[in-house]
Amino acid sequence: MKDVSFPLHQGEILVIVGESGSGKTTILKACAGMLPDAISVTGGSITFAGHPLIRKEDWRPLRGQDMNYVFQDSLSSFCPVRSIYDQLWDAARTAGMKRDEFDKTAADRAAVLDLPSGSLASYPQELSGGMVQRAGLLFPLIIPPRLVFADEPTSAVDSVTQKKMADALLRLRRHHQTAIILVTHDIRLAAYMADTLLILRQGHVEEYGPAAGIMAHPGAAYTEHLLTLAGMRKEASPCSSK
Repeated sequence: MKDVSFPLHQGEILVIVGESGSGKTTILKACAGMLPDAISVTGGSITFAGHPLIRKEDWRPLRGQDMNYVFQDSLSSFCPVRSIYDQLWDAARTAGMKRDEFDKTAADRAAVLDLPSGSLASYPQELSGGMVQRAGLLFPLIIPPRLVFADEPTSAVDSVTQKKMADALLRLRRHHQTAIILVTHDIRLAAYMADTLLILRQGHVEEYGPAAGIMAHPGAAYTEHLLTLAGMRKEASPCSSK
């Protein structure tokens, strides 16, 4: 992967769209300083609020109130021997939140995501994949950071729940000016959420720019193909009638 470059402004939502294996998660993890040891950034630079991020240690003080990563496989991001509530509370008290404020906020945000009452007292493996994915989204909703990295955050939920999760992220941006980088293969979700769109194919940027413009007038055949597959364009008929 090379020649991938973009700025991100306060309160901006950038959605990276591409097929499986196109490099979406690699870009996200590079920006978050979470690349595996076998992969490294060999050129270019990553900065946050004007500060260069080079070594993995540079990201460490930013995690929590500055940056938050929402994993596609949320089950692996939770400790299996502690309840969801305890893990959320650990993050909240580290951020300086009081217990009563945390309890009220956690209950409110869980209700927004349609998480059943009492589900936060469960261990991660006691919940369905979709419920765990929603629980993972609670971290930035309870402790709003400056930047959220969201890796296919709605992949395990139905379309109704997907919209609720998307709306929760949109409210997070609206009320806290949180910037969001979201990766997805779902161009419909991208159209709903994105200010800026980056279309990725096999590690190469096919298209980048304001989402409304790209959706209305795609400049790349691949983007047009994705829109057609999603039913957002009429596919040309192979024959015509008079």
